[in-house]
Amino acid sequence: MPSVTHQAAHKRRRARRRRSTAALALAALALAACGSQKSTLPPAPSAAGAVSLSDLAQHPEVYADATVTAVGKVARVAHAPRPLYALRGGHGTRIVLEPSSSAARYAGRSVRVSGIFTATFTLGYEILVSRISPTDTL
Repeated sequence: MPSVTHQAAHKRRRARRRRSTAALALAALALAACGSQKSTLPPAPSAAGAVSLSDLAQHPEVYADATVTAVGKVARVAHAPRPLYALRGGHGTRIVLEPSSSAARYAGRSVRVSGIFTATFTLGYEILVSRISPTDTL
Protein backbone atom coordinates (compact mmCIF):
# COMPACT_ATOMS: atom_id res chain seq x y z
CA MET A 1 0.00 0.00 0.00
CA PRO A 2 1.50 3.33 -1.03
CA SER A 3 2.17 5.92 1.63
CA VAL A 4 0.09 9.07 1.36
CA THR A 5 1.52 12.26 2.78
CA HIS A 6 -0.81 15.00 3.73
CA GLN A 7 0.48 18.04 1.83
CA ALA A 8 -1.04 20.66 4.13
CA ALA A 9 0.51 19.07 7.24
CA HIS A 10 3.89 18.84 5.50
CA LYS A 11 3.80 22.57 4.61
CA ARG A 12 2.87 23.52 8.18
CA ARG A 13 5.86 21.55 9.54
CA ARG A 14 8.21 23.39 7.16
CA ALA A 15 6.75 26.76 8.14
CA ARG A 16 7.24 25.93 11.84
CA ARG A 17 10.89 25.05 11.20
CA ARG A 18 11.44 28.32 9.33
CA ARG A 19 9.85 30.33 12.17
CA SER A 20 11.94 28.61 14.86
CA THR A 21 15.10 29.06 12.76
CA ALA A 22 14.26 32.75 12.28
CA ALA A 23 13.61 33.15 16.02
CA LEU A 24 16.97 31.55 16.84
CA ALA A 25 18.73 33.79 14.33
CA LEU A 26 17.12 36.91 15.83
CA ALA A 27 18.06 35.84 19.36
CA ALA A 28 21.67 35.24 18.28
CA LEU A 29 21.76 38.63 16.57
CA ALA A 30 20.40 40.35 19.69
CA LEU A 31 22.98 38.63 21.91
CA ALA A 32 25.78 39.56 19.53
CA ALA A 33 24.65 43.20 19.55
CA CYS A 34 24.68 43.27 23.37
CA GLY A 35 28.27 42.10 23.46
CA SER A 36 29.47 44.79 21.09
CA GLN A 37 28.15 47.72 23.11
CA LYS A 38 30.67 49.92 24.88
CA SER A 39 30.38 50.08 28.62
CA THR A 40 28.67 53.17 30.01
CA LEU A 41 30.50 52.83 33.34
CA PRO A 42 33.15 55.42 34.09
CA PRO A 43 36.79 54.35 33.95
CA ALA A 44 38.18 52.64 37.02
CA PRO A 45 40.60 54.49 39.30
CA SER A 46 44.24 54.52 38.19
CA ALA A 47 46.74 51.95 39.44
CA ALA A 48 47.59 54.37 42.26
CA GLY A 49 43.90 54.42 43.27
CA ALA A 50 43.16 57.99 42.16
CA VAL A 51 40.03 59.02 40.25
CA SER A 52 40.65 61.62 37.55
CA LEU A 53 39.07 65.02 38.06
CA SER A 54 37.33 64.79 34.68
CA ASP A 55 35.71 61.47 35.71
CA LEU A 56 34.47 63.08 38.94
CA ALA A 57 32.98 65.98 36.96
CA GLN A 58 31.49 63.83 34.17
CA HIS A 59 30.04 61.10 36.42
CA PRO A 60 29.21 62.79 39.75
CA GLU A 61 26.30 60.42 40.42
CA VAL A 62 28.68 57.45 40.46
CA TYR A 63 31.03 58.97 43.03
CA ALA A 64 28.48 60.92 45.14
CA ASP A 65 29.06 60.45 48.89
CA ALA A 66 31.92 58.01 48.22
CA THR A 67 35.44 58.27 49.56
CA VAL A 68 37.71 59.13 46.64
CA THR A 69 41.35 59.93 46.06
CA ALA A 70 42.23 62.52 43.42
CA VAL A 71 45.40 64.22 42.25
CA GLY A 72 45.57 67.81 41.03
CA LYS A 73 46.99 71.26 41.50
CA VAL A 74 45.59 73.42 44.30
CA ALA A 75 44.45 76.86 43.15
CA ARG A 76 42.58 79.66 44.87
CA VAL A 77 39.07 80.18 43.53
CA ALA A 78 38.78 83.70 42.09
CA HIS A 79 35.87 85.96 43.01
CA ALA A 80 34.78 83.87 45.98
CA PRO A 81 33.28 85.73 48.96
CA ARG A 82 35.63 83.81 51.27
CA PRO A 83 38.95 82.07 50.58
CA LEU A 84 38.22 78.89 48.66
CA TYR A 85 40.71 76.42 47.23
CA ALA A 86 40.12 73.81 44.57
CA LEU A 87 41.83 71.05 42.66
CA ARG A 88 42.21 72.13 39.06
CA GLY A 89 42.24 69.75 36.15
CA GLY A 90 42.19 69.86 32.38
CA HIS A 91 39.30 71.43 30.47
CA GLY A 92 38.40 73.74 33.35
CA THR A 93 37.52 70.97 35.79
CA ARG A 94 37.34 72.33 39.34
CA ILE A 95 36.69 70.39 42.54
CA VAL A 96 36.46 72.58 45.67
CA LEU A 97 38.38 71.40 48.73
CA GLU A 98 36.66 71.79 52.11
CA PRO A 99 37.69 72.91 54.63
CA SER A 100 39.71 75.46 52.73
CA SER A 101 42.11 75.84 55.64
CA SER A 102 43.44 72.32 54.97
CA ALA A 103 44.27 73.20 51.34
CA ALA A 104 45.49 76.81 51.70
CA ARG A 105 49.13 75.95 52.45
CA TYR A 106 49.33 73.83 49.26
CA ALA A 107 48.26 76.62 46.86
CA GLY A 108 50.14 76.28 43.58
CA ARG A 109 51.34 72.74 44.35
CA SER A 110 50.28 69.32 43.09
CA VAL A 111 48.64 67.23 45.80
CA ARG A 112 46.91 63.91 46.43
CA VAL A 113 43.61 64.40 48.27
CA SER A 114 41.42 61.77 49.92
CA GLY A 115 37.95 62.51 51.19
CA ILE A 116 34.24 62.30 50.56
CA PHE A 117 33.06 63.56 47.15
CA THR A 118 29.83 65.60 47.24
CA ALA A 119 27.94 68.14 45.16
CA THR A 120 26.30 71.27 46.53
CA PHE A 121 24.31 74.09 44.99
CA THR A 122 26.60 76.78 46.36
CA LEU A 123 30.06 75.33 45.62
CA GLY A 124 29.41 72.68 42.98
CA TYR A 125 31.61 69.59 43.23
CA GLU A 126 33.67 69.32 46.37
CA ILE A 127 35.83 66.93 48.33
CA LEU A 128 35.51 66.98 52.12
CA VAL A 129 39.20 66.51 52.83
CA SER A 130 40.28 63.79 55.22
CA ARG A 131 43.88 63.65 53.99
CA ILE A 132 45.98 65.88 51.77
CA SER A 133 49.67 65.56 50.89
CA PRO A 134 51.97 67.00 48.23
CA THR A 135 52.67 64.56 45.38
CA ASP A 136 56.40 65.29 45.42
CA THR A 137 56.71 63.56 48.85
CA LEU A 138 54.88 60.35 47.86
